[in-house]
Amino acid sequence: LVALTGYMGAGKTTVGRALASLLRWSFFDLDCEIELRHKLLVRELFQLHGESGFREIETATLRSVLPQASGSTVIALGGGTFVQSANAELLQSRGARVVFLETAIEELLQRCRAAAEHSPQNPRPLAATPEAFRDLYAQRLPFYRSADLTVNATGKTIEELAQEIVLSLRLSHH
Repeated sequence: LVALTGYMGAGKTTVGRALASLLRWSFFDLDCEIELRHKLLVRELFQLHGESGFREIETATLRSVLPQASGSTVIALGGGTFVQSANAELLQSRGARVVFLETAIEELLQRCRAAAEHSPQNPRPLAATPEAFRDLYAQRLPFYRSADLTVNATGKTIEELAQEIVLSLRLSHH
């Protein structure tokens, strides 16, 4: 079981999908699971329940996804999932190997800006301004750093990242 953590725009979902297909494992995207179960977007859940309410939903969803996630599963976590100690403990108790996709903050900011230009509402409720974006990153970094493996994602393709994770964790793929 491998879980990907990292900040907004780090590519958790895209790298997770590529890693799962490389290994022929199953793939879960935690934010997608939350949206499917609640029939609302993450952004809307934040608006309705606030951050603390959203975090409860997130932990409940992770708790119910994990039993279905055998050893051969890749999970893309939300940007704030691994920062919550309850979630880190849940993952640890399942023997998950957590991988931090580390990307330069300026690159993340650019990616998220580009994404925001395509969506009228801000999909990043906790990082509406560049300052808030940087502050939140600084706040979360120590938690991300406690992952089992840190992979520097700057300047690498999705495929290269997936390969690097496979090699670093010595995962066998057929």
